[in-house]
Amino acid sequence: MSRAERQPDRTVLGIVLTASAGLLYVMARPFLDGRIPFTGDLLHFHYPLREFYARAIESGGRFEWMPSLFAGFDTVGEGQLGGYHPAHWLLYRLFPLQTAFAVELLGPYPFFFIGTWRWLRNWLASGAAAFGAMLFTFSPFNLQHGVHPNMVSVAAHLPWMLVAIRAVLVGEGATPRIGAGALALLVGSAVLLGHPQALWMDALVAGLFVAFLLVTDARSRRAGALAWLGVGGLLGAGVGAGQLVASLHAVAHSTRPTDADYATSFSLPPIHLLQLLHPYLLWGRVLRWTELPGAGDEYGAYGGSVAIVLAVWWLARQARSLGGVESDRRRLGVAALVLVVLGLWLATGRYGGLYYAQTWLPVVGRFRIPSRDVFVAQFGLAVLGALAMGVLTRRDGGTVQRRADRLWPVWGLVAVSVTSALVLVFTGSAGAQATRASVVAGPLLLGCAALLLSCARRGWRWAAPLLVVLAVGDQALYGIGGVIAWRDYGTRTTVLGVFDPPEQRPVVAEGRLALGGSSDLYLLLDYRLLDGYLGLTPARQLDYSSPAALRVAQVAYANERFRETPIAGGGRFGTQWYRLAPPLPRVRLVTEAIVSHAPARDIESVDVSRTALVTHDLQLSGGSPGDTLLVQDAPGRLRVRTASVGRQLLVVSESWDDGWTATVDKHPVAVERVYGDFLGVAVEAGTHAVTLAFRPAYRDLQLRLGPVAALLALALVVTGWRRRAGGVR
Repeated sequence: MSRAERQPDRTVLGIVLTASAGLLYVMARPFLDGRIPFTGDLLHFHYPLREFYARAIESGGRFEWMPSLFAGFDTVGEGQLGGYHPAHWLLYRLFPLQTAFAVELLGPYPFFFIGTWRWLRNWLASGAAAFGAMLFTFSPFNLQHGVHPNMVSVAAHLPWMLVAIRAVLVGEGATPRIGAGALALLVGSAVLLGHPQALWMDALVAGLFVAFLLVTDARSRRAGALAWLGVGGLLGAGVGAGQLVASLHAVAHSTRPTDADYATSFSLPPIHLLQLLHPYLLWGRVLRWTELPGAGDEYGAYGGSVAIVLAVWWLARQARSLGGVESDRRRLGVAALVLVVLGLWLATGRYGGLYYAQTWLPVVGRFRIPSRDVFVAQFGLAVLGALAMGVLTRRDGGTVQRRADRLWPVWGLVAVSVTSALVLVFTGSAGAQATRASVVAGPLLLGCAALLLSCARRGWRWAAPLLVVLAVGDQALYGIGGVIAWRDYGTRTTVLGVFDPPEQRPVVAEGRLALGGSSDLYLLLDYRLLDGYLGLTPARQLDYSSPAALRVAQVAYANERFRETPIAGGGRFGTQWYRLAPPLPRVRLVTEAIVSHAPARDIESVDVSRTALVTHDLQLSGGSPGDTLLVQDAPGRLRVRTASVGRQLLVVSESWDDGWTATVDKHPVAVERVYGDFLGVAVEAGTHAVTLAFRPAYRDLQLRLGPVAALLALALVVTGWRRRAGGVR
């Protein structure tokens, strides 16, 4: 290809890189100014959890157990931290919280871009491949779900997995070995980041890509290649084995429902598919559309006007067989179309029916929010857009290819958009909130994309570059301008300013808080919470509307959202709190224990200050309770000194989990389940040193098996490179 023939592709490449860098700068600028997200899951869940993680790493402590939420919970099993990932650990170990949080949020997008570009280069020139990478990286789904950083981070592994899979199945010589090692590291990295649903979406697309290669490329059907693919997958599971086990354990011990109705909640209503033509019409505003009733980032289905127009044009163009090298691109385009249809179909959840098939699968069946499968559809759209741009930027003998053009379907799409907008407005189906801007936005964007495409097919050199500009602007407007998570920022001082004045806040030292709301912000003020906001809420046996249950949980204050009417105790405190009856101490000794198989019922009939509810007879001595001294109270580790005249039970107001271990005077003893939800250790008469430590089985598994599997994967990559460099076939 001559320099003149490469020029259109180079021009598109330059503009794509410039536009992508500009958009990334817009996303990063608030962090450069020292601000943090001031809304959504980023503030109310992820930021407080990262602050705890950073503190734990800095102090050399454990991060697996966080005592500040739900009276203590397993952070690794919850699956939103990615604490075992080496990059996360180094990031929060080496940099301040503000910097590390910004890098975690923004880092996946360049990773997305480079991986998608590298994968598309197997079929397209650099400019067209970069255009597809831009469409996918900054797709509305990926921008809107920036509020779920683990989801975006795991999803960003997808294109790199596809690169590795192709190297395994299609590569020659030592390449399958390298691909298997790379695939193992990528799978392990994605698993360690923790978002199981995003991992499932990656696996779904990766599995379809394997099937695509098996059908279209005979080299992929070699037994050796398939064996290497299996090796890569198994090693990847080994790299993240601890996280896998922790997630399975957390799901099994959570309140997450298992029924199909829950699994299909947040299904995309079919009417929302109109977003493909009318991104803003249903909610009536071009900016901040998530603030209107019935809207939300989980229902965002728009794929971008340029991607949609180019996809329609490219598919219509395939009505005439082109043969040769083009046939490989045709097969890729057909596969991309399958992804678009499959992704949208799955996203409709209960309305489309197909999503029910995955509700039968273990673990996967407990996922919810089918609308997130638009991620799969937008990946397919990006591929089709890249294929179309590849046609626009190719030249044969200095003349732009015009063969097999089918522009009438594109203009037909614009006409449908205009007509449907008018029908929706005049019939009132769009709702009373529809504004002039929301009505014209869809037809205008599609019309501009169709016009630029038509100009490009007539040989106007500036048309294809302008399509790039329109694409990034359109997707940024919808993905960033339409979701407040990328727009509202403040300093830490601003965030703390949302709380009541200090004199109206509960006293930290007096005990836990019962919030009754979905926010973990009070963690920033060093409070400990009975409840809070998690993806996997731990299952508990007690009913915390009971004053007795609140006392043993060491709850000193309840928010009015937790209970509107006062609970017996100290009455109203400040503007939104009730002071409760004095809670029981964090650590204490009791001399009586009753076996109970229904602690929520039986707790109402005992004096919780003297009597514990246990799972089996402990043969306590009775009499007066002894003394306790809390020597250490660190996340996942408590040290207590006890002194008693007989056999008594040490009760600790920390949530029970089978990962807790205990020693008395350095001798292992059993950890008792007390009141159904808390910890206990039986101690004999005399003075003793009791240590409780959270050492879940998955931790040793991760620290032992994970590094070994990672080293084996690295060995595959290194030996593969050496074999290829030495010419071994």
